[in-house]
Amino acid sequence: MPEWIKTKKFLSILLLIAVVFGLFLWAQRRETPRAVPSLKNAIDRIPVSIAIVSKAVVRDSSSIVGTVEAFREADIYSESEGLVRRVSAEAGDHKKAGEELFRLDDELSAIRQRRAETYYRQKKKDFERYKNLYSEGAIPLSAYETAQLQYEEAQADLVTVTRKNSDASIKAPFSGEVTARFVEQGELVRPGMKVAHLVDLSKVKVILFVPERERLKFAEGKLLKVSSDLFPGEIFQGTVKAVSNKSGRDHTCRVEVLLHNSGKVSFTSGMFAKVLSSEDDGRQAILVPRAALVSGIRKPELFLVRQGKAFLKPFVVGRELRNNLEVLSGLLPGDSVVVSGQNELNNGTPVVVIGQQKGAAEP
Repeated sequence: MPEWIKTKKFLSILLLIAVVFGLFLWAQRRETPRAVPSLKNAIDRIPVSIAIVSKAVVRDSSSIVGTVEAFREADIYSESEGLVRRVSAEAGDHKKAGEELFRLDDELSAIRQRRAETYYRQKKKDFERYKNLYSEGAIPLSAYETAQLQYEEAQADLVTVTRKNSDASIKAPFSGEVTARFVEQGELVRPGMKVAHLVDLSKVKVILFVPERERLKFAEGKLLKVSSDLFPGEIFQGTVKAVSNKSGRDHTCRVEVLLHNSGKVSFTSGMFAKVLSSEDDGRQAILVPRAALVSGIRKPELFLVRQGKAFLKPFVVGRELRNNLEVLSGLLPGDSVVVSGQNELNNGTPVVVIGQQKGAAEP
């Protein structure tokens, strides 16, 4: 074969290879512009986790700290004068209603009692005799009226002396514990002198000052839960006994919660106690996880995910419920909110959802 034919054939093969290679490069160049934007798109999206805004039943409740007071307490005073002959009350003693605490010198009282009784019996006989004589017309009306007046005076004197004689025994007005004694045996006491202090702690009152707007939560007879930091883990049941109808200058109402105090732990006067108030019937509320919040609670904002982008959204917060926030306006059930990855977001940032948490749990 001539040399020129071989050369021509070789050149044709080279040309064919060049054409094929050129077509390959052209095809690659056409495909690459599609792939690069897709890759760039994926890199530009910020990975986030979301939660779905949901509705749940909530019960409005609040904890108010109050001061414990004794159910009843009183200073005990002497109503008569005399020397203290017997002391039957010491601090810490429990006394029943009517039980004697102190006995005053009653010797003179006993003499006055016997004298008053004798005088009363005499005047009673005189009155009965004069009554019969007057009915027979033997004496004038004035004599009868004088005898009647003397009889009534003797009767009044006897009552007075008897009362004073009974005052020689100073008794407990109600069942309770003696917390202080102020007189000693042999000491002279006079009317109006304080001799002891008595406290009834079989029940206690928790005194609260409730804001006006929450007054309706404390209806008389309502059962409430009571706790104290001194008794961790213990929950007690109290009953609303009184609610003031008048607010003070600080716009609060005085509420008394009665609590039985006969269990294994006892409240003492002056302690602090927490009273939990709650609505019996729940209400539907829109809730969002607190983790979605990206600003302070005073100006709440979060990121709302729509069509692959995150948008900064302000909303109005109601009550704070553990890990959730109540939404008053600005969000709707079903909205997707970012709960993780917010630090990399700006308003309108493209996002890719890599996880979804459960919506706000029921409080």
